[in-house]
Amino acid sequence: MPSMQRAMSAYGQAAETLPPARQIVLLYDGAIRRIKEARRALELGRINDRYIAVRKATAIIDALHACVDYERGGEIARLLDQIYTYIGFRLQRINLNGDVTICDELVLRLGELRTSWAQIAEFGSARSGAHPTAAPGGARAAAPGSALTI
Repeated sequence: MPSMQRAMSAYGQAAETLPPARQIVLLYDGAIRRIKEARRALELGRINDRYIAVRKATAIIDALHACVDYERGGEIARLLDQIYTYIGFRLQRINLNGDVTICDELVLRLGELRTSWAQIAEFGSARSGAHPTAAPGGARAAAPGSALTI
């Protein structure tokens, strides 16, 4: 099975079985991993690898950004909008400037967000009677097989 099909299959299974906050944590993990790959590529002078890693990180951040629920998210949604916009611009600066310090900055910022969402995921799973598709902070999951909304 080609890698893209495997990835889509894994995403579909995760969307059906994981709570929304845990899905978000995994997306942050993926973005951080890609930014670290871009940093390594910069150090090695591998321009194409850097470009691909930044493009993948950008796709993850764009997906998170597109799922912000402005109606239910209130102030958190507005802040996430600003953060994702900033991160998107900074990701593009990696390709323009070839600066590893931008990678370090974004890994730190995304790590902080990831930690917050991991705490939300842990809190949500610890609550008794918590609905599996409800997450605090303006995040919500759609029906299995459809897009996650945060």
